[in-house]
Amino acid sequence: MRQLFFLTLCFFLQISVFSQAKYPLEVKTFKLNNGLTVWLNEDHSQPKIFGAVLVKAGAKDCPNTGIAHYFEHMMFKGTEKIGTVDYTVEKVLLDSIAVKYDELAATSDKEERSLIQKEINRLTVRSAAYVIPNEFDRLIAEYGGSDLNAATSYDYTVYHNIFSPQYIRQWAELNSERLIDPVFRLFQSELETIYEEKNMYDDFIGSQTLEKVTERFFAPNPYAYPLVGSTENLKNPRLSEMKKFFDTYYVAGNMGLILCGDFHSEEVIPVLEGTFGRIRQGNAPERQIPAPAPFNGRETFKAKLPIPLLKAEALCWRGVPANHPDEIKLDIATGLLSNSNHTGYLDQLTVDGRLMEAEAFSESLNDAGVVAILIVPRLVVQSYNKAKSLVMHELDRIKKGDFTDEAFNSLKLEQKRNYEKELEDIDSRSEKMLDLFSEGKDWNSYLDEIKTIDAITKDDVVKAASKYFTGDYLDVTKKTGNYPKNTLQKPGFKPVVPKNAEAKSEYAKKLEKIPVLQSQPRFLDFEKDVETVQLAPKATLYVTPNAVNTIFTLDIDFQKGTLESKLLEPMTSYLGLLGTDSLSYIQLKKQLQDLGSSMSFDAENDKFTIHLSGFDTNFEKTLVIAGNFIKHVKNDPSKMKQVTDAAKVEKRALKKSADDMAYALLEKVRYGDRSVYLNCLSVSEIKKLKGSDLLAEFKEITGVECDLHYCGNLPAGEVASAIKRNIDTEAIHTSSDNPVYREPALCNQPTVYFIDMPKSSQSIIYEYMPGDEDLPLKSRYGGTLFNNYFGGDMSSIVFQQIREFRSLAYRVNGKYLLAPYKHRDRRGQFVTMLSTQCDKTTDALTVLDSLIHEMPEKAERVDIARQSIKNEINNDYPSFREKSEEIASLKREGYTADPNKNLLDAVSGMDVTNISDFYRKNIKGRPYAYIVVGNEKQIDMKKLATFGTIIKVKPEDVYR
Repeated sequence: MRQLFFLTLCFFLQISVFSQAKYPLEVKTFKLNNGLTVWLNEDHSQPKIFGAVLVKAGAKDCPNTGIAHYFEHMMFKGTEKIGTVDYTVEKVLLDSIAVKYDELAATSDKEERSLIQKEINRLTVRSAAYVIPNEFDRLIAEYGGSDLNAATSYDYTVYHNIFSPQYIRQWAELNSERLIDPVFRLFQSELETIYEEKNMYDDFIGSQTLEKVTERFFAPNPYAYPLVGSTENLKNPRLSEMKKFFDTYYVAGNMGLILCGDFHSEEVIPVLEGTFGRIRQGNAPERQIPAPAPFNGRETFKAKLPIPLLKAEALCWRGVPANHPDEIKLDIATGLLSNSNHTGYLDQLTVDGRLMEAEAFSESLNDAGVVAILIVPRLVVQSYNKAKSLVMHELDRIKKGDFTDEAFNSLKLEQKRNYEKELEDIDSRSEKMLDLFSEGKDWNSYLDEIKTIDAITKDDVVKAASKYFTGDYLDVTKKTGNYPKNTLQKPGFKPVVPKNAEAKSEYAKKLEKIPVLQSQPRFLDFEKDVETVQLAPKATLYVTPNAVNTIFTLDIDFQKGTLESKLLEPMTSYLGLLGTDSLSYIQLKKQLQDLGSSMSFDAENDKFTIHLSGFDTNFEKTLVIAGNFIKHVKNDPSKMKQVTDAAKVEKRALKKSADDMAYALLEKVRYGDRSVYLNCLSVSEIKKLKGSDLLAEFKEITGVECDLHYCGNLPAGEVASAIKRNIDTEAIHTSSDNPVYREPALCNQPTVYFIDMPKSSQSIIYEYMPGDEDLPLKSRYGGTLFNNYFGGDMSSIVFQQIREFRSLAYRVNGKYLLAPYKHRDRRGQFVTMLSTQCDKTTDALTVLDSLIHEMPEKAERVDIARQSIKNEINNDYPSFREKSEEIASLKREGYTADPNKNLLDAVSGMDVTNISDFYRKNIKGRPYAYIVVGNEKQIDMKKLATFGTIIKVKPEDVYR
């Protein structure tokens, strides 16, 4: 009977997937005359287009040099036409700079290198006289673009952004032009920015650990080298090698153009032929990529990780590359060990408390793969050998086929649900399109993979597990410690401040002549976009139709969060380990998995959420299980140690992260004891808790006012009836005052709050300033315009002055945080953030401080700031699953209609005087505080004291 159920459901799912394939899953593939491949996916559900150019060249094609990553950065610097007022004169200087970089790379003498770098700086300053900085970024924003970015992986480089459909011609013109004749201008300053990026990654916990393990696992394959290259190669870049890299790989036959969103293919194709068809023809040369060396039995490796107390082990086997016929089989094999429903054999070890954590995963790159198991033994008491023995026993069960047909089939069902989910909206579908194209897969073949899943047998999985989980593997164990960081000293270069920062190139003027298609922004309609049902006085159901697939989601948002309940975080952790009075944890999870459903819990500042997902055919069956859990969840005191141990590790890791410590310090300065890091339980307090305390809190939480968000294919009445039958909505009786408002602390005098982190490469810096109460509505609109002008995107004042001109940060932003509309009579706050190499701390602060004290007023930038707001409104229009959450959130803030319409109307009539007025009334001359977390020995503390009285803070003072 159970097998018949699975066969029926699998057949139904297969039909549903392919019945949807015509729209919006259809991807039209064709080639331009120059050989460039184009993938077009029409989807009119949101008024935006995701556009990307993918080049099949990445870090593996320039091992350890960082050239692919360098090149990604330089692709934002413009071309012979974009970003210059006179390229003919500029080129002479740029050619001289390129020669000097070749000389630098060939020189090891320190004094001679210093002289060459000073000459490069002198030439760069001279060349900057002809540069229009960030013109490409500004043009993208001017013509409807947002989220402009790029990424370099081992296998490919991708350039992408979201843009409004009426600017399709301008987008195609700009993004093809950048690929024809890119110019490597302002390279010296960008090189410093890349150093900052490397420092940032090195400071992230586990980043260097992963780098060392990757090197050991993949050698001699180029995947062994870091994506950004070695520090030694970063010191010695050759622009001539970058030019060769461009000539070799940036050819039409090695590229893909991907568009996903609101357009019509028949109108777009001629536009693309006339623009991207100009890119140079050609194909990349055949690569000879060495395979990773085979393991000979169990090979051991110790990796440093700066988290005490915690043990960790990774067992790493050779996996398969992308497109390998065993790829899906290995995914299912690892899913039998651990999966999102936590029903795998390793999951059971974790839930039962026999291990602290265990997880299996499989990853396939283009030329090699890894299949691995991560093991975290129980704190203190468990040895590596004992933990590993438990894992190997469960792995042997998979290799012997010791798993039920039900578990196997339900896991395949979960795989199918995941396939559908990742294709359902523009954001997730476009990401999948990029992955598939980079792997050389065909779109329709990917859609057919669901048939492949159906065809996989239990015996196939057993054979795959036995084939890859062999006695030849890398056994990585953790030892507490840090790897040395190759931080480069700050250069003594003159800042590059172009004279033509507000100029327009002749190319930009010609671009203005291209007609803009007519289009109206789309706003949320609170009545038409969702159907609202009042289930009970304190329970509101929002129903949104799903026209794409047969998957439902139901989020039950109880309007009480961690800001109001210290028990909520440990309670959420505890619930994820429990069953009911009639079902054990594993029985509960298996029932859900058999239905193709899932249930999880999440705690945020303002709410606690029960997430349910599955297929509409099993909606009420899923609700029965969830309702039973809410009513009859069973206390299990033995699970409390796992809650305590998890909290203990989290707290230990917190103080090892400069980013986390800086934000915790900012929270303390802003909110005192109401900081999210202080308004919580300590490990010792959690240790004293009983499971019954947490379940009592769960009962109280589920009685708080809630919004229920259903998205699927069932009628609203049917959904409402099913919920009422299974969840006691009448018992929801406690009112909520969300969103919660925390009063920001006042600043009386300039103060610098400082935490010393001796192992940190970067200083994390925040500026904090409390604002006024009762800000007028017009000023709130002016504040939004100010944010885009001052600290929003790549065209903002702080980005250009701190990153672009002076290379003092990789991350930098600034924003005036308005109080929620419901609390608009309360105080807002101005917060800026940047991260910089420790020895540049006071340099960066000097520039930031000057911008806050005397903001530059540039009328030429207001149009871009205004357009950026319009772009964000248009391009951030929510997907069908996001609509109800957005509408409910706006209602809770006190809005009766989409506020974006009034915002757009208001800023359309604003100019630089509105920005200046907001700055003068709300920021200029007010006392503020700086938060600095970094290595005290690398920071000029005397100069730091000139920014305010230094108050040194201990890590234990900012978190519990």
